[in-house]
Amino acid sequence: MRSLEAIDKDLAAARETLTHVEGTPTEVYSRIVGYYRSVRNWNKGKREEYGERKLYRINAGELTYLSAEKASLGSGKTQQTHSPVSAEPAASAISAGDEARLLLFVRTSCPACPQAKTAAGQLGIPIDLVNADTEDGIARAAEHQVFATPTAILFSREGRELERAWDSQGIAALDRLVAV
Repeated sequence: MRSLEAIDKDLAAARETLTHVEGTPTEVYSRIVGYYRSVRNWNKGKREEYGERKLYRINAGELTYLSAEKASLGSGKTQQTHSPVSAEPAASAISAGDEARLLLFVRTSCPACPQAKTAAGQLGIPIDLVNADTEDGIARAAEHQVFATPTAILFSREGRELERAWDSQGIAALDRLVAV
């Protein structure tokens, strides 16, 4: 059995070792052209574009802005906090109506969003178009837990979420639920 002094000596040695510990660089992966890849391996232009990205963290209904640098370092420190947004279920955010409704989240820089808008328009139901580039759009995306564009959320006439779709084909397939 070890004595108390031996344990204290081992702990002191361990603490001394910890003062000289150096970390290793963090590997950051981010989405690029439809797939995830290490940012370190991106070309110069894409790395610059990565530095201009706005990153947000959604925690318990609070939308927090993180700079790309802070996020890439994994510090988790926040730079700007927006007022809390509602974390209520999506169904409560859409009021009941006479027919089903579609909530469609789009961005101006999203290459798939024009086709998604066209597919949504062909459903023949009311569409609430949300521009996720705006602060209000980001807040609504947080409210509905939307993390990508295009995202379409189909609500029943009672205001209950029925299904989500993330591309024009998926949105067109919602037609089977609209007809019910």
